Amino acid sequence: MAAQTSYALAEVPPIVFQDYPVDIHLRVYREGARYGADIFAVGRFQRMSIEMSPQDLVVLNRQLQQAMQDLRDQPTAAELDAQLRPLAEAGNYAFKQVFRDHEALVAIQELLALGPRVSLQVASEDFFLPWELFYPVDLDDPLSYEHFWGMNHIISRVIVQEARPGAFVSPAIPVVNRPKLGLLTYCGLPSVMEKEVPFFEKLDGDGEIDLFKLRALDPEKKREEFKEFRSFWERALNLAHFACHAFYEDELPNLSHILLSDEFPITLMDLEVYGISINGHPLIILNACETGNLNPLYTSYFAAAFLKYGARGVVATECAVPDSFAADFAEQLYAHLLAGEPLGESLLATRRYFLEEYHNPSGLLYSMYAPPSIRLVHTGGRNERQ
Repeated sequence: MAAQTSYALAEVPPIVFQDYPVDIHLRVYREGARYGADIFAVGRFQRMSIEMSPQDLVVLNRQLQQAMQDLRDQPTAAELDAQLRPLAEAGNYAFKQVFRDHEALVAIQELLALGPRVSLQVASEDFFLPWELFYPVDLDDPLSYEHFWGMNHIISRVIVQEARPGAFVSPAIPVVNRPKLGLLTYCGLPSVMEKEVPFFEKLDGDGEIDLFKLRALDPEKKREEFKEFRSFWERALNLAHFACHAFYEDELPNLSHILLSDEFPITLMDLEVYGISINGHPLIILNACETGNLNPLYTSYFAAAFLKYGARGVVATECAVPDSFAADFAEQLYAHLLAGEPLGESLLATRRYFLEEYHNPSGLLYSMYAPPSIRLVHTGGRNERQ
């Protein structure tokens, strides 16, 4: 394949991006039966081919999904060593599949080496991978979780959609008094009831948040209960947290669903049919636990749906996550978010916390479909409830 030519960014037609701190933009698009991509950074533009078909992308995601599922909650030293090499091999393979083009490989490596905490944004209609798992280091070198992209860089995703209510909303979430947090749960997960729910209730009791819990919905009264679900989103929430199951249906994607208590499924089709509208443009944390058939392609469907109906951004799990780890991860993540720290830095700091304190790399399973600078900004007093 002929080498691609590099150009100064000034020679490229202007691209409109939201005003938030992203160092590198990677725009992936379909080129016939394959994909192409453009790399944008200050003073640099690189066009590249990705020699993969949509079916190749499906297969690669399944391979990465298998590697991700082998991650263990609170692994022993032996388990940590045993899971590192196959995960690094999968991440290295994915990295080389995407950046086969030598010029593009050099460009992305040079850009990411500019400094710590480089922010990378990937925009695409249908090309989704667990970019956090990319492992660019030679496998003959000593292996380390420190080499994964997700432990070093702030990685965000943009789903290119025809219309999205939150597309041009400020990344600053205005908060009057306390952040309003909506909580939607599935009670069949032990750590949800033993850890996550008490955690949010304590935040509410301590005056850190105003908590709104969706009550259990009766699956025998679907039409009536969807009125309750719809009214839940009419509140101008700042944050919404799902602690639940999520299932993807290969044959009928619109029937992919989130499972809430009491065994109440909410499908992607239901969101459309029952006219769900998410008021207030909250940040949604989709903490889907113990869900074996998720991978980044499937996660993007759920994220796209919430973005379509008004979410400011979505953080989601890309694979099966033990509910005990999901609860611990949420607690650390909210410590950063409620302190007003930007989402991208909060997510990276939470991943690194579990790696450094517990040698647990499972934070790599969380992805961000949101501007990295989303943050809570207090605009009023915090001493009285609304």
